[in-house]
Amino acid sequence: MKLAYMTRFGYRLFSGFLLFSLLLATQDVAGQSGMPLRDALRKLNQKRGIFFLYDPNHINSYYVSGRISEKKPVETVLQQFLTGTNLSFRKIGDCYLIEPVATGTSPDTVTNVARKRFTISGFVTEQASGERLVGATVSISDKWGTTTNNYGFYSLTIPEADAHDLMVSLVGYQRFYQRVRLNRSIQLNIELTPNTALDEVVLTAEATEQACNNPQTGQHNLPMALAESVPAVAGEKDILKTLQWLPGVQKGLDGQVSLHVRGGGADQNLLILDEAPVYNANHLFGFFSVFNVDALKNVRLQKGGFSARYGGRLSSVLDLSMREGNQQRLQGEVGTGLVASKLMIEGPMLRNRASFLLTARRTNFPTALGGFVAGLLNDNSGANWRAGFYDLNAKINAELNPRNRLYLSGYFGRDFFTGTDSLTHNRLWENAVRWGNATGTLRWNHLFSERLFSNVSLIYSNYGFSTHTQHVPTVTSPASTSAQLWRYFDGLTDYTLKYDMDYYPNPAHQLHAGLVATQRMYQLNGIEVNDPANTLRVAHVAPARSLETALYAEDTWTPGRRLTVHVGGRATLYRIHQQTYFRAEPRVSVSAKLNEKMALRASYSEMNQFIHLLSNTGQGLPTDLWVPATARLKPQHARQFVLGLVRDLTPAVQLSIEGYQKQMNHIIGYRPDADFIGLTSAQDANDIRWERNVTSGHGSASGVEVMVQKRTGRLSGWAAYTWSIARWQFDELNNGQPFYPAHDRRHSVSFVGSYNVTPTLRLSANWTYSSGNPQSLPVSGVSSFGHLGLGGVAAPNTPGGQLFGNERVLVQARGLTNNFRAEPFHRLDLGIQKTFKGTRLAHVLEANIVNLYGRRNPFYYDLQLNANQQLTLQRVSLFAFLPALNYTLRF
Repeated sequence: MKLAYMTRFGYRLFSGFLLFSLLLATQDVAGQSGMPLRDALRKLNQKRGIFFLYDPNHINSYYVSGRISEKKPVETVLQQFLTGTNLSFRKIGDCYLIEPVATGTSPDTVTNVARKRFTISGFVTEQASGERLVGATVSISDKWGTTTNNYGFYSLTIPEADAHDLMVSLVGYQRFYQRVRLNRSIQLNIELTPNTALDEVVLTAEATEQACNNPQTGQHNLPMALAESVPAVAGEKDILKTLQWLPGVQKGLDGQVSLHVRGGGADQNLLILDEAPVYNANHLFGFFSVFNVDALKNVRLQKGGFSARYGGRLSSVLDLSMREGNQQRLQGEVGTGLVASKLMIEGPMLRNRASFLLTARRTNFPTALGGFVAGLLNDNSGANWRAGFYDLNAKINAELNPRNRLYLSGYFGRDFFTGTDSLTHNRLWENAVRWGNATGTLRWNHLFSERLFSNVSLIYSNYGFSTHTQHVPTVTSPASTSAQLWRYFDGLTDYTLKYDMDYYPNPAHQLHAGLVATQRMYQLNGIEVNDPANTLRVAHVAPARSLETALYAEDTWTPGRRLTVHVGGRATLYRIHQQTYFRAEPRVSVSAKLNEKMALRASYSEMNQFIHLLSNTGQGLPTDLWVPATARLKPQHARQFVLGLVRDLTPAVQLSIEGYQKQMNHIIGYRPDADFIGLTSAQDANDIRWERNVTSGHGSASGVEVMVQKRTGRLSGWAAYTWSIARWQFDELNNGQPFYPAHDRRHSVSFVGSYNVTPTLRLSANWTYSSGNPQSLPVSGVSSFGHLGLGGVAAPNTPGGQLFGNERVLVQARGLTNNFRAEPFHRLDLGIQKTFKGTRLAHVLEANIVNLYGRRNPFYYDLQLNANQQLTLQRVSLFAFLPALNYTLRF
């Protein structure tokens, strides 16, 4: 017997509605004779936050008569509702089950005294598409519970009984209920129906069960519906920019997608797409990310209390899972906007057995985008600049049999920024920057038994960057005119084998273990110079290869109803050239329930990082260089302590408070005189070693994060506040004195909200405020010409200086590191989305305004000469007021 679930209501947006609701609270629930029982339960659900489970077929024929006061206890109200019917009620957890009067054995009973134990297991999927659902909460008889793993699998081994109450819940879906007789081990696959009611309270795993039972701190599961509705720059929805609104996450420059989590650098975040690491998540120099929202199913950010299955970064893990594709029917969408056009198509390859997903994006106006980027680079050459990107996501999955399933997924994306102009009447010059990522993941799920699940993954990841300047003869050039080329390139490629196992021996323990081995190959400081006229030809590249092997194990242990412990560890062996490092990483998280609505959580974790990002801006520009840990450059290491409190203010609203303290060692940066690819030194490229240009130091970070979140109902979103401080110290930088890194912001406040006016009309708004960030500003300047380089504190710190260098009228002399703090940042964004539904097609129009009140937030500061030849500090701003309109056709 499967019962539908009446979900939660959303809070009213306007105070008039709130006042009206308070007035109604003193009135009768039934209101008038003859109200359908279903409507009466809905009213009680909305006004009291009480949850009900029922089968509509059992209650549709009943009506409530008389006037029943809402002030009476819930049990009294229900008794009066059900008087004269053949229905009864009983409480299951935080729900009331409405069911026909029982004539058999009561739940959780069995006729024999000696009770055996059996296993109930299976997969939880979405009813409409067949997608497997991650993180769904499965509970039985309000005594035992678990959550589905990354592939939607669950398993519980419990005592036999004639009747167990089984419930499954997940945010955005109606609750599933079924009474199960357990006299043998059974496999039960469960389908959840998406919730579409706007006014009902939706009971979520996040807001009730997991709020107190999940011991891991610093975790955020981003609702995809909210990510798809928030206003965005040029209307391009972006996961990374949405994450910047969360507590403890700082942005870099205005409009950039880089993440700085709890005082860490942009390189200290592990970004994985279907288990494959993504090394540069930037499109169009960081204004958009490579992650297409249309391709994603789950987005999970971990800032602390890290699972032992993750390693290799210090500050955070961003785990993104691609959708599997609809197994029931073919569907898709096409759309276009101010920046890019997109395509998404999915459907069954073999109904209920295999499906596919394909998404694609491409920029619309490369010439206009090239002019925009050139403006940021202070380029006044009048060159014909072009900029753009494209990317593809693809995934197929197939069920071989009930115990085996295969997944194959991949991503491919490329960016370009090129320009040409006349150098002389005999030559043209061409500048070009190109970069891109490619990933591929092949996975095999195998179910050994009802309690043992395994997955084998083969993973490929590649990132490459190149920039070149070329002088090309024109068609009218003399035959003796030769081409000249200066080219720089770097990149890395990963090959990974990964094996994971999940074992569920009993409800008190969930064991996870695995082995992962990664071979990483680098191309460092690749330089090519070809100048036939001066008989100069230089070719240089510094290859490197490392092997990183890790073994992990962890256990989620529930010794009692009020205590949950997540304990584990990770051991890593890293080898490069003749150097070997062994690192052990203990992880422990604890959650103690103070009562049914509040829990205290704490965690301790150690992380190591065997790959470093050399960056002069910390913004993740394509010019940043990934380098390995070596004998001279030790792996980065961090320890983090977290203490937090979580409380369910209402069934739909959750409050969380966390404080953290983190120590980081062996973080790296450029030496003051570093110059990686200066063309003037290309003749000596064979003598260049990147390790000579690097220095290492240590850092610390601490802070307090407060968040109030509402995940369901008409109004959803969050309000967040962060107080944080970060300090770094290098012996060879800033005279050996501590300094604040560029992403240090003392205070941050954000409000993110989405309101469904009707099922086809949605309003959204974001507002944020943050303290100014530190920057290194010059203290003087002298007239000069030209410098080309990507390193060094004294190098030009504008975006243009990071790409091609500058032919400037000033060489800037800099003082102490980050000696200036920028002005505060604040911005209001608004959006409206309207859907026009037809029989087979749906049209979606969306309008966004970024920076509604035109705040001129600093992008960067630059020292320039004014008309009177006086040094002035100029603030460069972006997006003073940016409207956008997007259109999508769904079929």
